[in-house]
Amino acid sequence: IVCDPAAMVSQGYFNGPYRQLVIEAHEPALKDEKENAGRKLLSVFANGDSDLTSAGKDTGSDSEGPQSGHFQPRVQSRKARIACLTPDEKAAEKYRVELAGAKLVAGLHFMDQCEAVGVEKGSIYGAVILAPQLARTLGWPRELTALSVVSYVFLAVCVSIHAWLLTFIDKEERVMDKFSGQMYLCDFGAFMDSCTSDESCVGPGGTKTTPPRLYGWSQWALRNYVRDSMLAVFPDMASRIDANVDPGEYGVESYSCRLLCCIVFIISILPELKLCYQLARLLWYVPSENQPWIALDQEEHDRAQEDGSVSWFESVKLKVAGMSRAWKAINVCLVLFPKSVLVFFTAKAGTGFLMETAGVDDIIVNSVALGFLLGLDDLTTSALMSTDTVKLLEICEDLELDDEDQSLTESQIMEKFSREQRLTSFWSWARLWSNICYFKLYNMFMVTILTACTVGCYYVSNCQWHAGRLVSKPMFTPKNMAFSASNLFFKSFFPLASESEPYWTMPDGDAD
Repeated sequence: IVCDPAAMVSQGYFNGPYRQLVIEAHEPALKDEKENAGRKLLSVFANGDSDLTSAGKDTGSDSEGPQSGHFQPRVQSRKARIACLTPDEKAAEKYRVELAGAKLVAGLHFMDQCEAVGVEKGSIYGAVILAPQLARTLGWPRELTALSVVSYVFLAVCVSIHAWLLTFIDKEERVMDKFSGQMYLCDFGAFMDSCTSDESCVGPGGTKTTPPRLYGWSQWALRNYVRDSMLAVFPDMASRIDANVDPGEYGVESYSCRLLCCIVFIISILPELKLCYQLARLLWYVPSENQPWIALDQEEHDRAQEDGSVSWFESVKLKVAGMSRAWKAINVCLVLFPKSVLVFFTAKAGTGFLMETAGVDDIIVNSVALGFLLGLDDLTTSALMSTDTVKLLEICEDLELDDEDQSLTESQIMEKFSREQRLTSFWSWARLWSNICYFKLYNMFMVTILTACTVGCYYVSNCQWHAGRLVSKPMFTPKNMAFSASNLFFKSFFPLASESEPYWTMPDGDAD
């Protein structure tokens, strides 16, 4: 025993028979008695509960625990072992803790670096990558060829449905709303409490916007219809109608809520952007030569042979491997490009739709409802595709990218991921903030940038600066209801045909 027994007893490391054994081992006594008690104590430490009982019976002492002859939990002996470590043992224990910490930091580092590429699980975009490569590897057997053809068919269905829904959303904003006489919402009704002049508070109806007179589009259009109908029926009472019938003004109820919901919507899009990035990494990093995407798991196969059982998927290993440049080009054109374009236009159309929503409750509901567009690929796979395709996606293993850090020795791991991680110099603090900004807060920065881009795109396309704020541009009535996907995706090349005279322009305002 190399520790101080008196201190250990006073700190509660030993209770009952533990305490008696320590005292017997160190109190003045005959040499053989001390050695006997010491052997009993070491036996307790080494063997645990089985020796605790016999050691207690040999001492013949009364237990200080709750019951005589019973002992404290084994945690007492563990605490005693730690307290009685030699300096060399303590140094070894400290090294093991540091090594474990270095490996933990290394694991987190590899997770940030994304050192593996794979197909998207549970998605039609992953199926259309995997199925043709399996069929190619095995010489295009009938079963896998059928899966490949079906995957491309459902890919076309998924892309078409997604594109049509985006077209309908954009048509509502650019065609149908104009037929109803609606102008772009922009910042009408926002910042009413900070208006510097009456002109900066003028709404689309030409009067000053105040909280009691603020309405959404449906209510404001109805109130204007009632007033205009009364003026048409009773033209001689126009002055009385204008004085007593107030339609109010059209504007957004909460600018901050609208902006917050746009941010929430962009957050829901971020995982899809990551999937596009991972797909691009897959096509970039896999070898540009045809390699087998299937292998036999020899260990599972031998076990099944010994057991006399039949194993199908258990003996098969699917893994991401190389594909030729021709296959890479096909996947870029048919998978990566359509997916990326749809995600971009979903963010653009969804943000525009939210920016055109005036009511708080409608903004919140719409920000959540628009997310269903992003799950169409998963819905198509789970609802329409066969279960064997889903199974193949589940068992397909990722391709681990070669990295020199994976083969480091213990000393190298300690040096790179333990000692170099300590904040002991200016450059270590600089690397800390670089790590925080580039890896830890990367997603937040992406959400901020995407939100600024999509909201800014809405303002640039639909709004103009007037009296210190952004208001709607002049509105022109479309000549017809024709609107196709080309008007959405190629807006500059296929503009809408509209009347030459605007049906609404920003009024100068009437402070009364």
